[in-house]
Amino acid sequence: MALLVPVVLATYVSLCAFASAIPPLPHIPAIGQRPLQLNPQSSLDNWLEKEEEIAIDNLLANVAPGGRNVRDAAPGSVIASPSRKHPNYYYQWVRDAAITTSTLVDLYADDPFDYLSSNLVTILDAYSSLQLKLQHTNNPSGTFADLSGLGEPKFEADGSPFTASWGRPQRDGPALRAITLMAYLQAYNASNPSLWTSDSGENWFKPFYSPEMPADSIIKADLEYVSHYWNSSGFDLWEEVEGLHFFTAMVQLRALREGAELARAFNDHGASAWYAEQASALERFLPSFWDSQKGHLVATLSSARSGLDCGLLLGSLHGTPSLNTTPASLTPLYPPHSDEVLVSLLALTRDQRARFPINSAPPPPPPSPADSDELAGVGIGRYPEDVYDGYGTAPAGGNPWFLCTSSAAEVAFRAAAHIRSAASLALSPRGMPFWEALLPASRRLEPGTVLTPRDEVFGEVVERLRGLGEEFLAVVRRHADGEGALSEQFDRVTGFERGARDLTWSYGAFLQAVRARGRV
Repeated sequence: MALLVPVVLATYVSLCAFASAIPPLPHIPAIGQRPLQLNPQSSLDNWLEKEEEIAIDNLLANVAPGGRNVRDAAPGSVIASPSRKHPNYYYQWVRDAAITTSTLVDLYADDPFDYLSSNLVTILDAYSSLQLKLQHTNNPSGTFADLSGLGEPKFEADGSPFTASWGRPQRDGPALRAITLMAYLQAYNASNPSLWTSDSGENWFKPFYSPEMPADSIIKADLEYVSHYWNSSGFDLWEEVEGLHFFTAMVQLRALREGAELARAFNDHGASAWYAEQASALERFLPSFWDSQKGHLVATLSSARSGLDCGLLLGSLHGTPSLNTTPASLTPLYPPHSDEVLVSLLALTRDQRARFPINSAPPPPPPSPADSDELAGVGIGRYPEDVYDGYGTAPAGGNPWFLCTSSAAEVAFRAAAHIRSAASLALSPRGMPFWEALLPASRRLEPGTVLTPRDEVFGEVVERLRGLGEEFLAVVRRHADGEGALSEQFDRVTGFERGARDLTWSYGAFLQAVRARGRV
């Protein structure tokens, strides 16, 4: 239990009082009022530094308490977008909220004692309190009594159930919420270790994890749901296809592995063994998503689609801890540096470069010879067959998404950081298409070779991965508007922003990519 954290869940009243002390954030005009940043003058480094501040500000604007765009939302709400019509994204999705809150946990962990973190604790405690309430709210997916209600994908901004027709259940939300709150326990414990030894420490922990059954604590309930429903079909993260999905399986595996460790720390040994057993079964199942004929992972089993999907990148990123501190026993099957994820990134990049006209436009400055191949950074959409254009369906199909493009950058950065930290790179036949596309044709690579820092090409691999990540971020820069706002999508032909404005996940994905860049 020494690895965990005592956290005080603030009451509704105290949260509202504390929220009033959070200074208001400046107003950002609507998308139509803001020019596209077609010819940015500053360097990428300077732009990233400024955009990081803008992204944090705009993300927090969509989070209660304190967010300027969510005055009527329940404390702890994370709204997908302030857009209330064309399209209406003014809801709190369990998945999106957990992913966004995970970004806030990372910001808090970076420096628990700065001014931002003092406000983040209020938000994180409010999020935790609200999730406990949402778990117990009856909804169209079910109830808390048998935990079926935990598969409900979204709720109204005030915390009431969303009752209209929707793609439900979605089984990734409980896993992502458990991951986020377990990370919060770790981060808070690191900055407040003395609280663990206090007499009231047990009461602080109890809302998060308590061994009692039936499960009535937030993380315990989510882990019970994941452990019993991971092999049941549900809708994918894009809320369109029912089946078994790579993204869902990856985050479920991480939740169960980390949950087994958490349960052991609370002397909940029976649960720890059960979660570990289910994690092992899930790990044996995950290779089903590798398609040897296609040469890449597939997003959904037995699907008529190609299988290429931004969800493959997202599953790897959110199914893998961002720091290289994970014990070997908890290392996921398909981390961002794995051959399977990298060749899937290659295949998706090839498709998207040819699919969207905006990706064929020469970006400023002109690409170097090393960047002129098919692996140069481009705008990445959700999947090749997408027909959602941000407002409805269209024959021309979908568009690149900011969150997918930033996530492609994060994959490249995290792969570079891992390879440099490991000080070796084993070239396998499965990964060769990626490495051959990454490096100039003059570099002769042979499967079975193990590269080390003594090899000149080793440093070139790390640097080229970093460069690739920056190319993806340069695409984000090019299509962000003149004030740094990020919507959901940018138009496949014109490059202008489309879809829900100020998408919270767009900012979170960008911030995670920038954090990963800083580790290379």
